[in-house]
Amino acid sequence: MQRLPLSYIRPGMKTYEEVIDANGRVLCGKGIELTEDHIRKFEEFGVSFITVEGNPVKLPWEKTLEEELKELEERFEGITDETLLEIKRLFKEFLEEKNQKTEDIQNIQKEV
Repeated sequence: MQRLPLSYIRPGMKTYEEVIDANGRVLCGKGIELTEDHIRKFEEFGVSFITVEGNPVKLPWEKTLEEELKELEERFEGITDETLLEIKRLFKEFLEEKNQKTEDIQNIQKEV
């Protein structure tokens, strides 16, 4: 599943959950293949984000675990302070756990 800004939504994507407007009205059900008409209606009703099945779009702010770890190494390059190195270790552990949870969720979704 991926929560995307409406500008990234394309016909053929499927909704992961109901699409609801700001007033709580259901505009589209779960598992619906989106059309240009759906997307146009969402714009008219002020919908900003939609959660779709899978992970169809690589967003500019999303990075792979490898990219995140490389950046972490670069940020802490030359650091010798033990406290800062402990922060680095904890942050690396957080990134790895986050990545594992994301993979687990994606595997569960494939099974469903």
